[in-house]
Amino acid sequence: MLSFEEKKAIFDEFEELTCQPVSMNRLNYHYEGSAVPKTTVVKFLHPKSGNAFVYAGYLAPEKTKDGYVSVIELNREELIEYVRNAIEFLNLTEDGYAEGYEEEWSDAHDDRLYLRYQNYMWVVVMQSGGIEAVFKTKEQAEAYLMDEGFN
Repeated sequence: MLSFEEKKAIFDEFEELTCQPVSMNRLNYHYEGSAVPKTTVVKFLHPKSGNAFVYAGYLAPEKTKDGYVSVIELNREELIEYVRNAIEFLNLTEDGYAEGYEEEWSDAHDDRLYLRYQNYMWVVVMQSGGIEAVFKTKEQAEAYLMDEGFN
């Protein structure tokens, strides 16, 4: 079991997290770059018990308590993995895609178009970089691409 100091040192290694003191000398760590309103990655790192809770919204609800998991028994590698997974999950928008997510589509003539998630919209981009079309949903964009013979 890692001590408070060891866990704090691990959390401090994540430059994208900011530490904020809370009640009873506990610490929270926030990810301000979150694509959603939730920013707390680590909550209530306790100086005496060494316990803390790491955001795990990517896990099934029955495996978490209000979206968090206790890290009291985790080793260094497990703790780092939980924090990385939390940050990656918070980078996803409410649509479930990270800004800049991209798929390549091609047709029978080997022409290529790119479907990119940008500013909460789905953009069809030509090989030249020009924008061919913009859609509110991925389903609309995919239907357009399929109608045009791309897959």
